[in-house]
Amino acid sequence: MTILNFEQEWQNINCLVPVYDHLGANSTEVWLEGGNKPLIPHKTKTVLKNLAKVFAVDIAQLKRKYGVLIGKKVSTPLAFHPQLILIPVKCREPLAKDEGAVGYIVHNKIKGVSPGENKRSVIIFGDGSILECLQGVTSVNLAIAQAEIIARECRKNLQTAVQEKEELYRIISALMVALEKRKAGY
Repeated sequence: MTILNFEQEWQNINCLVPVYDHLGANSTEVWLEGGNKPLIPHKTKTVLKNLAKVFAVDIAQLKRKYGVLIGKKVSTPLAFHPQLILIPVKCREPLAKDEGAVGYIVHNKIKGVSPGENKRSVIIFGDGSILECLQGVTSVNLAIAQAEIIARECRKNLQTAVQEKEELYRIISALMVALEKRKAGY
């Protein structure tokens, strides 16, 4: 059983891919930069939830929030962090109901997309690894464009939060100085 520390490894993730392990069980490969592909014996949906816990985000809320932004109700890219925006892509044909076909590719790790065989596409990552998915190039490129819109919004939200914290820090610092001056006057 593979245990992956997402808090330490999230920046190295290229994608999450649903696979069947050697016993035929539904599992997930976490593709890391450099070619390492640890196998986690859980559905991709479960692995995604565990990764979301690291960032204290609610996946359903992310889908609603960013789905409205891009005008999409299903297969919405998920922004866990400005550097971890996950794009859902169809990676396999499931053998049974509820086994999952969708994997997630990390937006900023994609180097390019090229046509594959039978109207499929090949996603090329920055480290040279490639993933064949069951969607066409146009569909994948559209999802990447939507992820870029979400990435801009996510960066903007993060910048606003940082500015608000800095302003709060300035106010608290000014109050502390004022209190110290009052205290010294007694």
